[in-house]
Amino acid sequence: MSRYRHADPEQVYFDLLPLTSRSFLDSGVTVQTPCRPAPRLGEAIGVPGLWLKDESRQPTRTTKDRLASVVTAVLRQFGVKEFVGSSTGNSSTALARAVRMDPTMRAHFFCGAEFVANHDIPYNSRTKLTVVQGSYVDASAEARIFAAAQGLHFDAGFFNWARREGLKLAYLEALDAMDRTPDVVVQAVSSGMGMLAAHKGMREYLEIGELDRMPRFLMAQEESCAPAAKGWRNGRAELSDADRIEHPTGLATAILLGDGSPYYPYLHSIAAGTGGSIVSAAREDLITARRMLHTIEGIDVCYASAAAIAALRNEASAGRIRPDETVLVNLTGRSRMTADL
Repeated sequence: MSRYRHADPEQVYFDLLPLTSRSFLDSGVTVQTPCRPAPRLGEAIGVPGLWLKDESRQPTRTTKDRLASVVTAVLRQFGVKEFVGSSTGNSSTALARAVRMDPTMRAHFFCGAEFVANHDIPYNSRTKLTVVQGSYVDASAEARIFAAAQGLHFDAGFFNWARREGLKLAYLEALDAMDRTPDVVVQAVSSGMGMLAAHKGMREYLEIGELDRMPRFLMAQEESCAPAAKGWRNGRAELSDADRIEHPTGLATAILLGDGSPYYPYLHSIAAGTGGSIVSAAREDLITARRMLHTIEGIDVCYASAAAIAALRNEASAGRIRPDETVLVNLTGRSRMTADL
């Protein structure tokens, strides 16, 4: 069981964060979440040693509250009081909540028209959402232009080290809750920022003796928008313009990123270096996995989280994950919208 009992995970893991003072952290932005064995679901999908980390228990229902906590702390550390961001919904919603908790901060968020429903950002004097007629990429471009014109910090995604520092805490918590080292860790990915964060956290735990080996990393995408899985399946270390999906569609809206070329080399390196893989799962598999999670474990997740279970089930069925292996799945969140199960 976990050695830690604290309302604010960032305080527990402060020594592993790039902060100079605990005072920069704002209490309550994120919380500890359960990590437990799930033998019944594990038996049903061929992985008896299954553990689930349930990040849907975060305040805005996704693991992105973790990045929001550390990002706002880092911004305070550097004296930044106003910034610009964009996302498909979860990151901006989490950051907006963190900003509202600090009366000295302001933020401007941008999103593509198709992702408006994924956002929960009250329009007021300190948090504003601008809708762009276009994709996530278009919204990010508009956000960058606005930030440059206003002389504001643009808080970007994958290459933002503060975001990764926050996201890694979900995995450190999970490792501390487990009574063994997982053989495999599984998470759904778009850019894969969460997996990069997990890999960094596990490297740090290896260095200080809190982990005895590096698990294999299994990354999952929805089949309708899976440029990274396609590249991996074809044995390529990089993606090209031909891999770009102009108008991504699918159930797992949180991971529908059509252009994965800037990020794929990092994911490829992690998968190859740990003996892992990048795979995709079909729409029907996601629906089945989500229903199984709800029926067997009583956990209601979004389809992006379900993609991780769907991919794991497929890999176990194909014999690429053995029944005697311990597998940790990070369920990154749930939808803020009502959806039929």
